[in-house]
Amino acid sequence: MSSPTALSVGPDVTLTCEDLERAARTSGVRVEPTSEARDALESARTALDDLREDGAPIYGVTTGFGPLHEHDAETTDAIAQGKGLIAHLATGSGDRLSAPVVRAMMLSRLQTLAQGHSAIRPEAFTAVTNLLRHNLIPAVPEIGSLGASGDLTPLAHVARVCTGTGTVVSEDDTLRDADDALTDAGLSPVSLDARDALALVNGTALMTGTASLAVAQGDRLLTRAEALTGWAYRLLGCSLEPLDSRLHEARGHDGQSKSAGAIREEATRHGPAEREARPLQEVYSLRCAPQILGAARDQLQYVRRQVETELNGVTDNPVFDPDAPAALHGGNFQGQQIAFAADALNEALTQIGVLAERQLDVLLSPDQNDGAPPLLAWEPGPTSGLAGAQLTATALVAELRQNAQMAGTSSIPTNGDNQDVVSMGALAARTAHEQTDHLSSILAILGIALAQLTHLRNEGQADGPAPPLPDWMPTIDPVVEDRSLHSEIDALATRWRRSGDSQAP
Repeated sequence: MSSPTALSVGPDVTLTCEDLERAARTSGVRVEPTSEARDALESARTALDDLREDGAPIYGVTTGFGPLHEHDAETTDAIAQGKGLIAHLATGSGDRLSAPVVRAMMLSRLQTLAQGHSAIRPEAFTAVTNLLRHNLIPAVPEIGSLGASGDLTPLAHVARVCTGTGTVVSEDDTLRDADDALTDAGLSPVSLDARDALALVNGTALMTGTASLAVAQGDRLLTRAEALTGWAYRLLGCSLEPLDSRLHEARGHDGQSKSAGAIREEATRHGPAEREARPLQEVYSLRCAPQILGAARDQLQYVRRQVETELNGVTDNPVFDPDAPAALHGGNFQGQQIAFAADALNEALTQIGVLAERQLDVLLSPDQNDGAPPLLAWEPGPTSGLAGAQLTATALVAELRQNAQMAGTSSIPTNGDNQDVVSMGALAARTAHEQTDHLSSILAILGIALAQLTHLRNEGQADGPAPPLPDWMPTIDPVVEDRSLHSEIDALATRWRRSGDSQAP
């Protein structure tokens, strides 16, 4: 188990996607509410009690849930009502969510609850922090949330584990009864009343947590794509004119200028490397890389702003104002912002993958790589070089494109037509997160190709200079005889996707 790491949550804390990612990839993470958060939790619960004493109608407390809100629940056993809520919601389908995604969901929900507008009891809040501290990961099916009334189904599986029901996933990937796991950890189940139960499930935590992971990984992969492009410029000896800052300042897009600068920095790592043999105007995958990657950079900035706003916001219904006091009934749990943002991220990741695959083709084609062997084969004919790796890159681009459909506009009415417009934000976020896996593999293949061309030149198998590999590129043995590159691609993809993450389980 990794050494525990602490994450502070509260209204006086602003979490970034990277903050959430580091904690989500840490076994035994400790979540510590600030003193402001503790005060806010108490104040919101007091406001709820005062409103009940005044006879105010409160959704999910004095009423039933969803389309049953017109039915009175004032005389209902609150604990039984809460138990029934999480029991009927704990459905779902498909494979289990990974431990980092489940942690990200729980951490996202805790930051929302810590704002002090959810009226959850402090002991129910602590029950969730205890699961994280003892690395008790609820078994959560990946499919089930519509991102409408929040991520009801996946969050219900977390709430059930707090009560000693449901299952958790052990570190060896086996399932255990929640009650046994709590006992072994020295924890007791918590009873959730109707408000506690609703506060735990009624928010955008899965989509927000998953989107946060995707943003953090996507940002690193964009930076890697820029560096790989610069390496290709240097190795091929491309003209630096397409990277001239004056060109990009004239257009005015900030992301484009930053991408051009990043590419230029890598391209000139060992000084200018331009070669007269290169064409005046390179193919678009090289010449227009600053425009394409710059557009992705601008897109990521928008996505980050949306996701981090949601991460630090309040996504309940009702939202409690402790000062009035008041229970404000509305729709903050509707996840349209995250759905749109995740779709936008998906679009950017896909186009980065398209660009990288085209750059790979340049490197493997003798008519564009200055006469290096086709497919960068050490001995064309007897060996096939990176032929198989290129097929994989092409297949990965097909996967990216197939998965790049918008989810945020695919509403399907449900819940007795109470949820007549839903965001599908969980689907959008989960898809964007999965796209980072595909993109990182394409970038890994591109990196291996650049290394292979360098090796070929070093050994006199191809013409041209062979500048040293950049320090961020791990050692890759030359492909002299055909070998399976599967494990090398996977290792490099994982490294670049999680670069700087020393706490990954």
